[in-house]
Amino acid sequence: MTIQEMLTYLAVRGYSQQAIADKVGSTQPTIHRASKGAGISYETGKAIECLYLLEKEAADRESAL
Repeated sequence: MTIQEMLTYLAVRGYSQQAIADKVGSTQPTIHRASKGAGISYETGKAIECLYLLEKEAADRESAL
């Protein structure tokens, strides 16, 4: 899964670009650029991936109830 796909998933789950940026220690313009396919730092990419995985896990738990 690409960073763009992860960001789209998080947006569908209700995260704004600013909220994602705050949670991953980045800025909203960086998240915006990443959502459009621009390159980002490895650290930011990994932080987005971690947030995505946490949110996906939470969604999976919700659907199992």
